[in-house]
Amino acid sequence: MAMGVLWQPAATTAEVLSGREFQSLLASGPEGTTILFEGGAERLFYSPTLKNKLRQTPEMGSEFLKQKIAPNTLAEGVFVSASTDGGKWHAISGIAGIAADTDSGHGILTLLQTFPEDTSIKAFEKRDRLYSVVIVEDSANGIVCRRSQWEKLFAAKNAPRMTTVPCEFVVGNAVAPAAQ
Repeated sequence: MAMGVLWQPAATTAEVLSGREFQSLLASGPEGTTILFEGGAERLFYSPTLKNKLRQTPEMGSEFLKQKIAPNTLAEGVFVSASTDGGKWHAISGIAGIAADTDSGHGILTLLQTFPEDTSIKAFEKRDRLYSVVIVEDSANGIVCRRSQWEKLFAAKNAPRMTTVPCEFVVGNAVAPAAQ
């Protein structure tokens, strides 16, 4: 199952974090880190230490992304992404990997949706899933994230469209919406 590179970086004038810098930023908290996009309307929690059911299977364990999808992966973990749409929270969870782009060295966080029935590669390949990528930049206006919209993995034909949004980082899991 060689899926190849999901994203290629475009030229930019901002200082893009390298793969190792991105890894250090997201691993700053022992329990993980949450990225708050655009003031918190969208949130992404990443943990390099937590394991979901899929990450505990021998066939799809801690080196799955590096071995099957992106050989330039530096770190793997799990994620939970939550956003609001029409006042309702929606969540996507799965596995994530921080890779260093082979040409530029830029850090790319790839998010790949998983399901409880993903216990083998065969089961994983049967069902289409969403994916997204995130890149962090230190621009003249502060820290920003370039990110793609969630797209179907099997339907992806081109590099994802990236949008730049303000973002901030919080140590720990801040995905759950605040009590009203």
